[in-house]
Amino acid sequence: MKKLNHYVIRGEIELLSGTRIGGSDDVLQIGGTDLTCIKDPTTGKPYIPGSSLKGKMRSSLEKHLGKVNGREPCGCAKVDCPVCRVFGPHKNTNHTLGPTRIIVRDAPLISGEFAIENKTESVNRRDTGAAEHPRTVERVAAGAKFALEIGVQEFDMDRDFAYTNHKEEKVTGHDALLEVVCHCLDLVEDTGVGAGTGKGYGKVKIEIQPETKTTRRNRRGAGAPAATAR
Repeated sequence: MKKLNHYVIRGEIELLSGTRIGGSDDVLQIGGTDLTCIKDPTTGKPYIPGSSLKGKMRSSLEKHLGKVNGREPCGCAKVDCPVCRVFGPHKNTNHTLGPTRIIVRDAPLISGEFAIENKTESVNRRDTGAAEHPRTVERVAAGAKFALEIGVQEFDMDRDFAYTNHKEEKVTGHDALLEVVCHCLDLVEDTGVGAGTGKGYGKVKIEIQPETKTTRRNRRGAGAPAATAR
């Protein structure tokens, strides 16, 4: 097995509705927020964890392909399974697919301004219609933008891997890997990110730039003196 290329997809994730990706609620305050958003501990700004985005991409593709089987992610490890090839065959260690192809970075906030909003939720009784058990949920307000960065590794064993693109054409190799990733992002746009998407949270618009292929650099820097033998 040999790694042939490394591609990087960059873009923006714009929130079209209030979005909540859960943070730590270890510190409870009287009159405080019950459910908070995750934030960078050094800047205090919200961000989208790469693990959360990667998990949503994977689960969305599994649902689209009919690979949802109980509570566990797909681990079939079949050579033609786009989920297992790109995201890895979950707990299945007996496979020939090689390493995970996708690397999803944390998405930091990049818009100049953002707002945290507190939304009060409650449970409505079916018999009386009365609201009960109110709680306050913290969300990042619509309009915030986050930087998207996804790495895609191509190995020599990917030459025959095939996937159907948005034009219903079959592509192979690195084109197929990239198409799987872009398809996942389309599926995420359909449903959203974070908690509460079924009640309107987390609607997003994702814009991406053309992928770039990384090149190897001289780590010692341009103009560095050559090593001398001793």
